Amino acid sequence: MRLSRRTVAFLAAAFGLSACILIAGAILSIPNLGDRVYARVDRLISQWRGDTSEAALPTLAAPVSPPPTFVAFTTPTAQPTVAATLATQLPNQPTTVPPTLTPLPPTPLPIPDKFALNGARYEPQLYNNCGPATLTAALVFWGWRGSETDELTWYASGKDVRWQRDIAAAIKPARSDKNVMPYELTNFAAEYAGLNAVIRYGGDVDVIRRFVANGFPVIVERGFREEEHGQVGQGWEAHYGLITGYEDAKRQFIIQDSFKGANYIKTYDSLLYDWRDFNYLYIILYPSGREAEVFALLGAEADIGANLNRALAKAQSEAAALTDPLELAFTWYNIGASLELLDRNQEASLAFDQARSYNVLPRRTLWYQTSMYRAYFKVSRYQDVIDLANVTLQTPGLEESLYWRGWTYHELGNLDLAVADMRAALDAHPEWDQALQALAEWGIGP
Repeated sequence: MRLSRRTVAFLAAAFGLSACILIAGAILSIPNLGDRVYARVDRLISQWRGDTSEAALPTLAAPVSPPPTFVAFTTPTAQPTVAATLATQLPNQPTTVPPTLTPLPPTPLPIPDKFALNGARYEPQLYNNCGPATLTAALVFWGWRGSETDELTWYASGKDVRWQRDIAAAIKPARSDKNVMPYELTNFAAEYAGLNAVIRYGGDVDVIRRFVANGFPVIVERGFREEEHGQVGQGWEAHYGLITGYEDAKRQFIIQDSFKGANYIKTYDSLLYDWRDFNYLYIILYPSGREAEVFALLGAEADIGANLNRALAKAQSEAAALTDPLELAFTWYNIGASLELLDRNQEASLAFDQARSYNVLPRRTLWYQTSMYRAYFKVSRYQDVIDLANVTLQTPGLEESLYWRGWTYHELGNLDLAVADMRAALDAHPEWDQALQALAEWGIGP
């Protein structure tokens, strides 16, 4: 039987495509080489999709004027019930109220002018992997060890990254996942390393100094700007770091930075500027036997409601003093995030409106923080959720955006679109418990 030229050409093209796919798969399966190739391909795809650091979230039709103000409650008895936990909550589900803890007296030990901790393992990050890499450094400080296979897995720099891969496999099993949430880091620390954790907001230089000087390295999440990371065209991103030391005379921190290197030096002022982008969030990991010490060091911040109200007051004070539109946009987002965690969603929505009104809040903000979705969803501003998710999802690998858009479609009665989004969230983050729970609640299999 003779084949036509068209058939031959089609078969040749199909064979060539299959061969390319097989070769690409083989390359990506080689850990060291695959990581580097994937990073370059992902960046090219992002550029093709128009994912630029300059892209801003959709704004409202007109700025909110005058800016709203909100009451921050200064005593636990005056504040409303804290009805949101620090983890992402399923909508329409009962929330867990964190227990009110009676803080122990602050430590009487003086804080030295200079201090550095040893024992945190510097870990160079794989692509989009600063969360697992930073967590590796912190867990090793507390004695955790990951996989102990006979064969080592070496990164290009000559560093063994097996344990980072262990963490990534559990909390971001898909390479395309752009972000790891703080609660995902603490959940891994609890489940795999037996460590407790606190997540708090509104941090400052003194709280870092206090914990480091008492033997606790501090994980922070902050903005990462192009002038610092040096990746041309990548612009603003989020970044985790582990602070292990400080020196007051030079006003600088020592950071185990998965991108910039071991013992990376960053000034107090520089960190504060970038830290504002994430409401001055910090994470303290600790063994259960040292819980009393941790809460003594937290002082009044041990009570999560008091902490959120203090973060709210801090952000509102900054909003009154700042003039730069981008700084104001981040600060108003912080106001909204604190209000949302306090379950004051109508007020949080107004704060998020104000943050968007400056027309400069990076689109990538919703890669890393989802309080805006939650607040708008809880006050039934469904179109806002859909519009924001549609813009954010121009970049793949964002399961949280799919999750909230899926829930919104569900509330609007479009089950087909809701299920499609939740299954897409599972593609971006396989076996993600929140997407699985949503589908189960709707009576749908994964």
